[in-house]
Amino acid sequence: MKISRRTFLAASAARLTAETAASKLVVLTFDDAVKSHLRFVAPLLQKLGFGATFFVSHRWMPDTEHFMTWQDIAAIHAMGFEIGNHTWTHDNFASPRNAARLAGELALIEYELSKAGVPKPVSFAWPGNAFGPEALEILEKCGYRFARRGISPELPYGTLNAGPAYDPSRHDKMLIPTTGDAYPGWTFELFQKVIGETRPGRIVILQFHGVPDEAHPWVHTPPEMFQRYMEYLSRQGFRVLAMRDLKDLGRTVLDDSFRLKRYPEPKEGKLDLPAEMAANREHASFWLGNMERHGYTIEEQRRFFGQPIQADHVTVPEGALLPYPGGRHPRAGFLEGAVDPMRGTKLSFFLPSGGYVVIDLPEAVFSNLGLIFLAHTHIPTIWNDQNVVIENVDWRRESEGSLHSHWQLPNGIELGATAKYAGGGVDMTLWLKNGTGQQLTGLRTQICAMLKEAKGYSAATNDNKRFGKMSAAVGRAEGGQWIITRWERCGRAWGNPRCPCIHADPILPDCAPGETVEVKGRLWTAANLNQLE
Repeated sequence: MKISRRTFLAASAARLTAETAASKLVVLTFDDAVKSHLRFVAPLLQKLGFGATFFVSHRWMPDTEHFMTWQDIAAIHAMGFEIGNHTWTHDNFASPRNAARLAGELALIEYELSKAGVPKPVSFAWPGNAFGPEALEILEKCGYRFARRGISPELPYGTLNAGPAYDPSRHDKMLIPTTGDAYPGWTFELFQKVIGETRPGRIVILQFHGVPDEAHPWVHTPPEMFQRYMEYLSRQGFRVLAMRDLKDLGRTVLDDSFRLKRYPEPKEGKLDLPAEMAANREHASFWLGNMERHGYTIEEQRRFFGQPIQADHVTVPEGALLPYPGGRHPRAGFLEGAVDPMRGTKLSFFLPSGGYVVIDLPEAVFSNLGLIFLAHTHIPTIWNDQNVVIENVDWRRESEGSLHSHWQLPNGIELGATAKYAGGGVDMTLWLKNGTGQQLTGLRTQICAMLKEAKGYSAATNDNKRFGKMSAAVGRAEGGQWIITRWERCGRAWGNPRCPCIHADPILPDCAPGETVEVKGRLWTAANLNQLE
């Protein structure tokens, strides 16, 4: 029997109301991966038979005395509790600049949880209870099903009062309000007032931090008070749930006005834009023309500028070598291995037969210190371990057509590259200067030639590729043409069929303090493939 959409929605609403009316529902959430969550909170909740969600962030994890390790978090998961994502750096993602790296921060948490045997989260808590439309869009694209905000904007931050209860018919499931945000000043009477917000169709959402919270005393909850709160819920017959248990209740509410709201609003009303978007606007003529040369649609251009664009009288740059405009992912597949790619390492070599190759110069640099540079987000770098953000730096374009990059890393290491079109190909140099006080060794690099937009070369296979000791090549499907890349001091020539791409990855010489080392390479096309070096 066919059921109309109206009948289906009515039945769903009836079921929702029946379920929320039948029980007094409370959702318990805990933020920041505080050590007391494992030592005190989880055992107590397990004893009471309560559900809960523990939202974890890497931000304070280097302090292992007060915050959990990934193994600690896995232990809470093994006790049956939900682990949610609270981002890597716990930054303000109401800012568009920070929101531009949200997908990567989610992915880093997911990566570490996976290593510890914890499944990918479905629930998210907005760090600092700050939210904005750009981050909301990314969160939904990344597959998250529920997200909790604070008691604001309805009540001022830090208010010792009951906030709004969650009404699934009014509140979007990605902006679930906090009803009670616990502070040291909470009293048992205030807790009872917060819990009293449970009604048919309304769910109380509780937000705690450490119990106790020695590192952040402003959000501390005394253990004896917390135990009293929880025992009250048990005696009064409340159903105490995790965020994931809202799966049959939470839904998208497009007319929730907070979906388009930013909290908190930026100071003086000025938005902090993502680095690439700000550069697009500052040098609009070049980037619009460059996007047009790369075949970007008007809608893509508008999205990557973040505003309506004026495309009149745009000069489309010529030449075989240009900076890659970004915004559009340069890979066709294995996107989870390159989240939030930065365009400042990527250049486009336009092929005589049509399309272009995107060269990532460099994609990654490893050393005896660890992974010191990565042109996207995938696995943690030494900077991620320190919660330091490396932002995009665009190529410097010279009048004769060459491109130059320069990256200054926080520990004094500098690295960069040059690229110039010559003789039907691209001559490239990768260099590194050691500004630290110790010898740098094991300087393995990855330099990726991505074939997504290279017409005739983009098949997701390695059958069309050949590899030598210093070179890698890919053949055109129609035959008669090869793309070849060669680097001196090549440590590995290989290809990834999922991207698809080819590599001839060089190893930089060991580098003493104060010294600079470099390697040279080339990418070109040829009608015939002689024996690869």
